[in-house]
Amino acid sequence: MEVDGINVLSLFFDIGGAEVALHSLAIHLKAVVAVDISEVNRNIVRSWWEETNQKGTLIEVDDVQKLDGGKLKKFMRRIGGFDLVIGGSPRNNLPGSKRHSRDGLEASKQRNFTLLRRSRKMMEIRTEDK
Repeated sequence: MEVDGINVLSLFFDIGGAEVALHSLAIHLKAVVAVDISEVNRNIVRSWWEETNQKGTLIEVDDVQKLDGGKLKKFMRRIGGFDLVIGGSPRNNLPGSKRHSRDGLEASKQRNFTLLRRSRKMMEIRTEDK
């Protein structure tokens, strides 16, 4: 089966390691909705996107809190749904060296993990609609 590329939802993408890996595997990125609060990280990924002459669409979202159900559905309609959802670890207090408290997944920033579950549920609904 030949695939003309994939659409990716990349949450907390850091410096785009997954996107670079997919590119290295010669997997065409038709569209990537890249969500990361760090402007530096977004600049790095945008520069890589341009330097590697990606032909797909890079859609940047600067804060996961802005990615509500309505916006996610809008992206899904625009690009035809997601083939792959990548969920990195949000800027958090989980790594030992960055830990400010011992709240772990109970900390307010960790609520962002629920976005992965919500995204999956919305995609299941979208698949059932087809």
